[in-house]
Amino acid sequence: MQKYKRNQVQDAIFRTMGAQRARADEIRFRLKRLLATDRSMGWRRQSQDKARQYAFYGAEPRGTGADVMYSAYEAFALLAAVTLLEHGLPQVVVVKLMRQIRDELELAHAQTLEKHPSDLFDQEAIRARAKPGMIAFDSADPVILIFLRLTGSSVDEQNTGTVVSVCTNPNELSRFMKKHGSPGTGFSIFEFSRLIHLLAENLSRTRVVKRGRAVISP
Repeated sequence: MQKYKRNQVQDAIFRTMGAQRARADEIRFRLKRLLATDRSMGWRRQSQDKARQYAFYGAEPRGTGADVMYSAYEAFALLAAVTLLEHGLPQVVVVKLMRQIRDELELAHAQTLEKHPSDLFDQEAIRARAKPGMIAFDSADPVILIFLRLTGSSVDEQNTGTVVSVCTNPNELSRFMKKHGSPGTGFSIFEFSRLIHLLAENLSRTRVVKRGRAVISP
């Protein structure tokens, strides 16, 4: 499995988000905070609680200053987390959410990269699969993160925590919404398949140079 240094991951995310100068500095700071928060929450190797696995690390990270290598999925998870932050979610909530959905999102990420972009983003194929009443996505096989709530309800004992799912087709999404929806509630929906491919392309163009810095190849 290909691994990437932190600067490679950062530079690929900058390119994917079109970030330069002050904008890149802002995202660099957010990435640093996300990684620090994930590290500070700790990890229980034998825990059955999904929220106890790391969001952005494949194993217990070594001490500060040591080189940490990231998988393509972990790089994408950081990009997805920044996206959630920029939609107003608190940092700790974002890290907990990315921990909880890691297994499902990592599988969807791998499956999406196995599909060629020309097939995945073919507009004729997308239109052919569309059905009346279906939410439209710019992908024949979307990767959809959907959640209803991120905290428990203080007055409804039935609502004790996050209601979240990673759906890989509109039918799954529709079933989730019918199961958990109710009058007066809303869902937050993010579709990631294009970002998955764009980030993977930008990661493949990075190269490590002296002292661990990375650059994007032209």
